[in-house]
Amino acid sequence: MNIQKTLEDFWYGKISLWKSYWIVGELINGLIIIIIFNIELKFFNNTILFENIPFLSFSDLHIINKFIVLIWTLFLTVGIWRSAENYQGRFIWTVLALTVLSYRLFILKEIIY
Repeated sequence: MNIQKTLEDFWYGKISLWKSYWIVGELINGLIIIIIFNIELKFFNNTILFENIPFLSFSDLHIINKFIVLIWTLFLTVGIWRSAENYQGRFIWTVLALTVLSYRLFILKEIIY
């Protein structure tokens, strides 16, 4: 499977809604967050993040990782939003997906500040 083709399909909403939301939006997103937190610990020696466990505070991330999270969140949002627009099943799943995406965009300010 060609990774570039898969990323393009996700970006344009050609992947089914359940795959876009659950696999990319939740599973892969969780892995990316774990990787970013490990980068913070190993390369930037940022132990402040672990003082508030089990809550994750993105406001204490290094500026480089904030930028990565910002770009990643926008990529996720666009891909899942387009998949929701192309979804042909029950309307409630489209509404729920768009509601969660709207919430993610709303809390994006927490990452930036």
